[in-house]
Amino acid sequence: TFTRAPLVSLPVSSSLRSMSSYPRVGVLVAAGAAVSLAVWLILKNRKAKKKPKQICFAVTGFGKFRGVDDNPTEILAKILPAWLKKHPLPPNVLVDRCQILEVSGEGSREQLGMMRDSCFQSTGQMRVWVHLGVDARSKKFKIERCAWNEATFRVPDERGWEPNDDAIVPEDKKGSALVSKIPISNVCSALRRKGYSVEASRDPGRFVCNWLYYCSLSACKLNNATALASGGECGLDVLEDSVFVHVPPFEVFDSDKQLTFIQAALTEIAKKLL
Repeated sequence: TFTRAPLVSLPVSSSLRSMSSYPRVGVLVAAGAAVSLAVWLILKNRKAKKKPKQICFAVTGFGKFRGVDDNPTEILAKILPAWLKKHPLPPNVLVDRCQILEVSGEGSREQLGMMRDSCFQSTGQMRVWVHLGVDARSKKFKIERCAWNEATFRVPDERGWEPNDDAIVPEDKKGSALVSKIPISNVCSALRRKGYSVEASRDPGRFVCNWLYYCSLSACKLNNATALASGGECGLDVLEDSVFVHVPPFEVFDSDKQLTFIQAALTEIAKKLL
């Protein structure tokens, strides 16, 4: 009869255990270093993407509409390029063009689309659309934070259209808002410190001003998503954004004061983005 001999654990010397652990320790150290390097590179690249080297603006004004035959924003958009030659912006801040838009839903959307096809031919810039509209009852400047996906025109536009509770972009939820990524509160605070009468607003109305602003923010959102999906343009996380500025009538601030404000607003927006 045979009996099974008990298994005996042979002692392993500490030196052998240490030798066997060396490769694993080395692998872990190397892996840790590689992960740290990868994280550092990602953070470095993300940080680099947040700050463009140049800001380029496109400025729009509106023509006449019912009740306002002489729209101050039409005059401002016409004379701004010549005025900026005498009062230049910082070297890394440009204005690509200024254009007058029709005060109608479809007309302004068509003209904005044509501008988008021809503006901003250079790469590596952050592009900012600045839309000007008049608030005939206001005594100060208002920079709008957001636009609403709702068109309720209080009077017919210049093409005779008078929508009521219509969605501007049917694919978006009606009544939802698109918000500008520009830090508008900070911009307004900086402008007030310079002596300008300005406030941030969340109500651009529901007329063509709001219509255009929503169309503009929607186009920026789509273009940014497309650029991000393709790896971004020149390392920019946000390729473009939009902002709407309501100005008071010239009876409140004359054209020179309004042009000075616009220049200051463009400068402060650029400072916050660069």
